[in-house]
Amino acid sequence: MKEKLIVAHIIATNFFGGPEKQILEHARRLDPERFSLVLISFVERSLPNELLHKATRMTIPTREFYTGNPYNPRIIFDLASILRRDRIDLLCTHGYKSNIIGRISSHMAGIPEIAVSRGWTGENWKIKLYEELDRIFLRLADHVVAVSEGQREKILQLGIPPERVSVIHNGIHLSCPDPCPSVSLRQELKVDGGECLVMSAGRLSIEKNFGGLIDAAALLAKKEPALRFVVFGEGVLRETLEQKVREAGLQGMFFLPGFRRDFASILLEADIFVLPSFTEGLPNVVLEAYAQKKPVVATAVGGVPEVVRHGTDGFLVRPEETVRMAEYILTLARNPQLREEMGVRGYLHIKEYFNFEIQTRKYEDLYREVYETFHLHRHAGA
Repeated sequence: MKEKLIVAHIIATNFFGGPEKQILEHARRLDPERFSLVLISFVERSLPNELLHKATRMTIPTREFYTGNPYNPRIIFDLASILRRDRIDLLCTHGYKSNIIGRISSHMAGIPEIAVSRGWTGENWKIKLYEELDRIFLRLADHVVAVSEGQREKILQLGIPPERVSVIHNGIHLSCPDPCPSVSLRQELKVDGGECLVMSAGRLSIEKNFGGLIDAAALLAKKEPALRFVVFGEGVLRETLEQKVREAGLQGMFFLPGFRRDFASILLEADIFVLPSFTEGLPNVVLEAYAQKKPVVATAVGGVPEVVRHGTDGFLVRPEETVRMAEYILTLARNPQLREEMGVRGYLHIKEYFNFEIQTRKYEDLYREVYETFHLHRHAGA
C-alpha cells in the first residue's frame, strides 16, 4: 500500500463559514509525511470564492471549476479528469452538491469517497429536493462521516450499515481571537456597560428560529429591561425579522447588525450566547462561544446536547419552549457568577473533546482504513 495518500476535499461554497473553517484547519494539521491535501471548489458566475483565496494564501493546492450551474453534467467528467490527472487516492465530499457530483466522479476515477454529513435544513422546496438527493447518494458513499452522534442516528435511519458511518466532531481553535475593533460593539450599538448582552449568530433563515428568540426577548422586556439582544448574520428573513422586532416594540433592545467577520472578537463582549435553532448538525458558533468562556442557552437539536451539558455549562430547551428559553436567559442574566462558572466549564469541555488534534487523528486513521478497504475489496473482486 502507498505510504503517502493524496486526499482531495470538495465543497460548493460562496460563503466562508463553519464547514470552510473546519476544512482549512484540518488541512493545516494533516501529517505532511503521510498525506497531501488538495482543495476543490466551484466558482459560480465569477463570484469570489473566499475559501479558495484563503487556501491559496496558506499554500494549500487548489483546483476550481468556473460554472454558472454546479449541476452541469460536464462538471462530473471534469472532476473525474482532475482526480485521475492529480492521482488523487481518496475524495472527501462536503454538502449535497459535492456529494452528488463527487460520488459519480470518484467512481469514474476508481477511487473511494468519504461523504461528510453535517445535517439538513429543509430551508425551502429547492433545498429539500437537493437534500433528498443527498440522502440517496449518501447510501452510495464508501464511508460517511457524521459531525455528531445525533446526525449519525439520522444517517443510520437511511439504511446505511453502522460500520460505514463514523462520528468525527467539529474542532475549535482556542488561541486568542483577533484584537477587538477600535469601536466596541457596545459603543456601536449604544449599549451601556452595565446591561446584559445576549448574543446569537447564523443565517437569517427559518431553520435558525430567530423569530423564537425575538419572542423570548419580548417576554423578558418588562421583567429585565437591562437586557439587550444582538443577532449577527444575513439571510432571506431579514425584513421579516426586522418587522417582528418593530411589532414587538423591541427597538433599542433587539439588534440585527448583519454579518461580521470579527465575530470571535465580538463574542468577548457577550454575557450569554443563545442558539434557538430548529435543526443543527454540530454548530461551530456554540464551540466559538465556549472558546470565549460564555454560557450557552440552546435548543436540544442535532449534536447540540453533545456540546452543551444541561445545568453544567448551559441550559437546553426544545425549540418550541420559548417561555423556558426566556427563563434560562433571565436566570443567567441575574447571576454573573453562574455565567462565569458555566462559561469556564464549557471552555474546559471543548478543550478536551472538541479540539482539532483529535479530529485530525481520527480523519487520518479513517483515510487509511477506507483506502485500504476499498482496494482490498477491489482486488478481491478482480
